[in-house]
Amino acid sequence: MQDPAAPKTEASTAAASTPPTPTPEQSYKITTASGAEISFLLPASATDPAVEAIEAYRVKAGADPVSYLVADVDNRKGNMPVDMYMVNVFDDQGRHVSFSRVTDVIQSWGPTYSYDFKWTMGDGTPVDEGVGAGLRREATALQDANLDGADPGEHARIILASPDADLPTRVARVTVQPSGMGTEEEARPAS
Repeated sequence: MQDPAAPKTEASTAAASTPPTPTPEQSYKITTASGAEISFLLPASATDPAVEAIEAYRVKAGADPVSYLVADVDNRKGNMPVDMYMVNVFDDQGRHVSFSRVTDVIQSWGPTYSYDFKWTMGDGTPVDEGVGAGLRREATALQDANLDGADPGEHARIILASPDADLPTRVARVTVQPSGMGTEEEARPAS
């Protein structure tokens, strides 16, 4: 039986444990059109207590490094639910990086169970029943613990992730889609 914490291959271990190039952290804030107040640090550190368990699972699953964003959503004065559908980051050269709900990303990291009754990791590496089922249970628990959203009257932390581990070093613009796709609002540097 393969140890669930054991690396799958040397290449996946290197990719999974290689930290992204440091990007200067910057605080952003926005008061949405519906009245919610949102603030976040871009990027959040992988050692942030809000993402520690998620990051540990990413490494265990052998997934590539990601960038995190932890949004503090104060919707106590808002009149619409906030689900932090997407955050887009642009540099002055036009490069675009998107953050989406961490629950979607966690789902993509875990093993899949195929029609031939076998567990396979995202990179195609087969794993035995105990490892596959254990990682899937862990992913489900993380997803349940990080359900996205803040209804009117609520205050919540919502975690997003980007598959782009190397963020722009000079951010020119940040937009937030607070309540579903289609409506973008500008976030501004907090300082």
